[in-house]
Amino acid sequence: MVYPTINRSLLLVIPKQPFYDWSNALTPDLQAVQPSDVTDYNTYLLEDELFLDDIKKELAPYWKYIFENELFGQWTDERAYPKLTWKRFTEWFDLKKSSIISDLTTDPLYSEHYE
Repeated sequence: MVYPTINRSLLLVIPKQPFYDWSNALTPDLQAVQPSDVTDYNTYLLEDELFLDDIKKELAPYWKYIFENELFGQWTDERAYPKLTWKRFTEWFDLKKSSIISDLTTDPLYSEHYE
């Protein structure tokens, strides 16, 4: 059986130690989380054939949203967020990409919108 591919690229965002240092400082009464404790990461679908040349240029429309979304997953009060810079984004997250996404299910694709 041949499975269809979808017309998107995938970006897997893996938080690094500085992200967890920030998050852990917000809740000092809780057990500190380390990168080795985490095995589930956020994935973002972007336009097809992304990352052909310059990742900074190609992520320009998205990286601040991704950064804010990752921070929001830990803390909802935006006043505690650090200044969002590309340098900090790349210091806080490893980025893994894939340009081929195969759909191995027969279920139809759908999207949900959260507010």
